[in-house]
Amino acid sequence: LQDTLTRGFARDMLRRAVISSTRARARVEALFATTRASSGGVVTNLENATGLYKAELEGRLKGEDVFDHHAFLRSPTGTKEAPCVVESTMEYRVVGAPDPDDDSIIHWGRLEEGAPAMKIGNEWFIHKRVGGGHHH
Repeated sequence: LQDTLTRGFARDMLRRAVISSTRARARVEALFATTRASSGGVVTNLENATGLYKAELEGRLKGEDVFDHHAFLRSPTGTKEAPCVVESTMEYRVVGAPDPDDDSIIHWGRLEEGAPAMKIGNEWFIHKRVGGGHHH
């Protein structure tokens, strides 16, 4: 009796998992369906989307991150010989960098226009003034 109950329970759980995954796939397919409202269907999110939102949805279909949300993880680390250049329209810029041993600690520094490279945290930074951004 115990063995029969266990097999029955396992069969029921497998059936539920298959139904659940089938429903999830159906929801995704419905979200990106190619039917048009003009052909009698309902407008999908993809059909209704425009601009950046549409580009993001199309990118998701291709498995791409259109906005490259993790680019900061690949950014270069500033060294004394080649510091990270921080551009600003102002004569200074406040920069924060995580502590190399404890990333919950942020070290702050104020980069000044014309000043030499500054070490903040474990990285080196230098300020570069760019045009625009006039004060009132």
